[in-house]
Amino acid sequence: MAKLAAFVRLDFVTIKPYFTAKNMLIYIALAVYMAIMSKNIIMAIGIGLMIATLNSGYPFAVGEKCGIDTLYATLGADRKTVVKGRYIFALLLNVCAILFTTVFALIALAIMAFFGSFEGVLVESLEATLLLSAVFLIIQSMQIPMYFKFGYAKAKFFSFLPFFLVSVVVAFIVMNAQGNGMPSGLIASIQSLVLNGKALAAAILVLLVAVIGISYRLSLAFYKEREF
Repeated sequence: MAKLAAFVRLDFVTIKPYFTAKNMLIYIALAVYMAIMSKNIIMAIGIGLMIATLNSGYPFAVGEKCGIDTLYATLGADRKTVVKGRYIFALLLNVCAILFTTVFALIALAIMAFFGSFEGVLVESLEATLLLSAVFLIIQSMQIPMYFKFGYAKAKFFSFLPFFLVSVVVAFIVMNAQGNGMPSGLIASIQSLVLNGKALAAAILVLLVAVIGISYRLSLAFYKEREF
């Protein structure tokens, strides 16, 4: 456990140079802008998750550039610890990004409400936040095995493929659910899930656990095949 915690801390140290004052101001401005324009925090949370997704691959980039993976092997670090640590790091990075953007979005909306220029909803439903988080976590779960398999430099080009695939799947479901492209029973099930918040949350959590579990096993298998 101590080695795992140390590895996760090391990953956060490695990405620290990417979070310069300039970048942080840009992230804050984006979160505030999206919150004001949409009059809720969901879009700001989406910005936070996008930031986390874009930065989750940087430990792989730094490790590849500086030969840190070779150092892990030299020090006898368990590869399972490395893989598990990367997933924990990604999860914590998502949580930090959500909290960061939410705080500034709420401050902006509270100021607008104080001056009487705001009539929107400050906080959207938990189900909407969970659904948005699930989409980005699935994207990251598709990216991480590619980083372990090919390394950051080779996988960087293909890391945008999950964004496209998830977008296509979501668009397909939405378009067909509105028309006749899906069986009526499946459409009824989807509508029932959407209307039932607890059932929707449970379904999302089950899907996430399955996707992350498969992603983790693939990453571990790929990383064990790598030679350093």
